[in-house]
Amino acid sequence: MRFFEFQNKDLESALVNVLSNMKGDADEKDQSSEISMDAVASIMSNTGYPAFNYDVFKRMYDDGEELKNIVADFDQEKIVIKTDQEAEADPEMDYDDQGSTDVVKQMAKSAMNRRK
Repeated sequence: MRFFEFQNKDLESALVNVLSNMKGDADEKDQSSEISMDAVASIMSNTGYPAFNYDVFKRMYDDGEELKNIVADFDQEKIVIKTDQEAEADPEMDYDDQGSTDVVKQMAKSAMNRRK
């Protein structure tokens, strides 16, 4: 392992810790959570990683799995953290219990009746 790879693992570990703490706090308060990329860069700089920026974050996100387990979405402005609140806000649809297929069938039947 090269020195910079070792340093990147430390950086990723520190970033995962910061974001995990934010996730824990948000879950405790039953809220969603996001943080600006500038704020993350500032935190990382204060913990000894002054070279952190969006490109470094993107490379770590693309190359690893740990950040994908914590980060719901991100762009150059902010990072949205996966929280319990976010998971509840976007539930998976259970088609059998929702009756959505019945509604679609009814709409199709109604449209066919109008054509007759």
